[in-house]
Amino acid sequence: MKMMNKRSVGKQTGMLAVLFTAFAFHSLAAQNALPPLTGVNVPQSVEELWAGYDPRAEAMDVKIIHEWDETYQGKAVKIQMLTFTVGTFKGKTSRISAYYAYPADAKGKVPGLVQVHGGGQRADKQTAVTDAANGYASISLNWGGRELADQKPGDPGTDWGAIDPTQKHVSHYFRLTPDDKTAEAVYSPRNNNWFILALATRRGLTFLEQQAVVDAQRLGVYGHSMGGTITGQVAGLDPRIQAAVPSCGGAGISQAKNIARPGSSLDRRVGDALYSKTIDSTASLRNLKCPILGQSPHNDFNCIYDDLNHNWQVIPDHSLVHFSISPHLNHRHVAESVFSRTRFFNAFLKGEEAFPAAPELTVQLKTSIGIPIATVKPDAVDQVQRVQVYYSINPHSLTRFWRRAVTGRNGDVWKAHLPMMSAGTPLFVMANVEYLQPRPLIGPPHLRNSPPTFLVSSWEKVFDPPAIKAAGVKETDRPERMIQKSFDNWKDWFRIGWPNTSHALSGTRKLTDPKWRGPDGATLTIDVKDSQGGNFLMTFSVNQWGAYAGLKAGEYYCVKRLAKTDDWQTVTIGLSDLKPRKADTPPLPTSWQGVTELGIVAGLHRLPGNPATILSGGTWPGKRQLRNLRWTGGSYTEPLLYPGGKLSVEEFQKIFQDDIDKSIEQEKKNAQLGDSAETTRGVSNSQAGTGRAPTGSGQVQRQHGHCIRASKYLLTTVFSTDTTLSEAVPCAVDHGRTA
Repeated sequence: MKMMNKRSVGKQTGMLAVLFTAFAFHSLAAQNALPPLTGVNVPQSVEELWAGYDPRAEAMDVKIIHEWDETYQGKAVKIQMLTFTVGTFKGKTSRISAYYAYPADAKGKVPGLVQVHGGGQRADKQTAVTDAANGYASISLNWGGRELADQKPGDPGTDWGAIDPTQKHVSHYFRLTPDDKTAEAVYSPRNNNWFILALATRRGLTFLEQQAVVDAQRLGVYGHSMGGTITGQVAGLDPRIQAAVPSCGGAGISQAKNIARPGSSLDRRVGDALYSKTIDSTASLRNLKCPILGQSPHNDFNCIYDDLNHNWQVIPDHSLVHFSISPHLNHRHVAESVFSRTRFFNAFLKGEEAFPAAPELTVQLKTSIGIPIATVKPDAVDQVQRVQVYYSINPHSLTRFWRRAVTGRNGDVWKAHLPMMSAGTPLFVMANVEYLQPRPLIGPPHLRNSPPTFLVSSWEKVFDPPAIKAAGVKETDRPERMIQKSFDNWKDWFRIGWPNTSHALSGTRKLTDPKWRGPDGATLTIDVKDSQGGNFLMTFSVNQWGAYAGLKAGEYYCVKRLAKTDDWQTVTIGLSDLKPRKADTPPLPTSWQGVTELGIVAGLHRLPGNPATILSGGTWPGKRQLRNLRWTGGSYTEPLLYPGGKLSVEEFQKIFQDDIDKSIEQEKKNAQLGDSAETTRGVSNSQAGTGRAPTGSGQVQRQHGHCIRASKYLLTTVFSTDTTLSEAVPCAVDHGRTA
């Protein structure tokens, strides 16, 4: 036997080590869901990011944990709680749990839906069951990893293996750098949480494709909040998607034009330019080929309304774009918008009645009377029930109050005057159109069935001061002391928890509009009639979201005792009557001008992080009557406080989380109440009103009293019927964080 010297042995050992390493790398790459990366082939575009990935390639390995039957609103439904393989990362398998439901009596193949939950939430059985009752096969993915409601000890659940795209790994929703929980060891968009969650959603589509009851040619996806963000990202990625509905998400990050607008205050950019080119919704939506419905309220903190309208301009075919925008709300919708989603899927996945195109909105700035005029031309005019034009002069979208313009019909178009107080402010305009719901739709337990109409919205039109001045727009509007003359309706308010006497609340951002801004030294006055007496409670939020530069934010309340009498009583509130709701709140506001939200509430409850209940219960809303909310005394000063603050990243994240916590608190209250139909649906009669603003009427014209100098120019047309949309309803009910 020939002996080798130490040098040759060492050389051979090194070669074997290299071969072993190469073999191990090749074996690991063969097992992984993604093609291998090195530092030199990092994807630089959304197309490169997904190149080589096949969502059908890896075996699904579906494991049904539990299976049972239910009947919901007379519809037989099959339900499965299951897990399946998302993919293999770093040699370890990632599996996700889900609820899957489909019609038990399906006569043929049915459309399929993937539902993506929001932050802090979990897959929701009832959501899938409701979809099944409406004729869909629906899978609700449990990407957040929380234990499912029907999960028993020992049952497998979501297990991400070697990676973690959940909120436990929160740093990587906007980072591409590697760490021990990312998919790659090199800088790459694959390390971003959103990428993995979009991949998991695409695997959900593969699951549906493989189900015998599902028509693989008719697949849709939808989600709320973080689920809406994922929906917006995946809609332009996967050609199997035939319709998509992102709710309170999917707008993408703020772009330079919106950031530069004075007073916009928010800067939702991500410092890494590669994120924008590969991960953000704006990257994938450039390739959108399917119809999409953007569900977002006016004042959502996660899906910034101005960003939604600006960023979705990148979608090549605007005929694919639809909106359903709930007035005055933040992170929830009115029922007419909630059911627009099912109506949308019915049109594009079932081939039922066509879904109306986005209304054509035009705004004429230059007019003979110096007042801008909005014109709305809706699709399917014969089905239109109401049209309402909204406009605002507040550049800060989160605290913006949307005025209801008096809107009148003239043939097949609707017109509205938009009087302004100053040519130095921007102008924001949009329109809502209500259509007849062709047939009743089944909703979740807190809604039961659909209202008679559904809501479709226009694109937003935005005009900055140079264009307004160049058009010769006149300053025809003036401040008004009467904030709300009649409370027969709540058209300028949002309402939640109605009519429960412990949890009902209403709020308005009307005081951010210079027209109704509180004069210096004034008192807030309202007439109240309640034979049972009790407490009258109001809340005051100051400088939410850092709208005003240099002004400290704060949350305040005021309690006034009512006498037991059948007569009207006048309640007067001065700044000295306000009390802080949080320990770190400044003792008293120095002016009414900084109030960004005014509330009339049934009970005052603790704010997140504060253990004590301040005051609970009352007779409102009940039989209590209100009228003439107004300013008394004081004088107007120049200049008025105007948005222009800026938030640091840390400040924004803190406020963002506070809003999430507030949403969770309200959802817990809804859950405690059982989300009864009476509590969440609202009613449309004049006694109860609702949380949205209806169309204009002669009564509205008198109530709002556009500047006397402008009133003679108001349109002489037949005004729409004065009715109201339903009250705000929760988008999901769970006890986790919602985002």
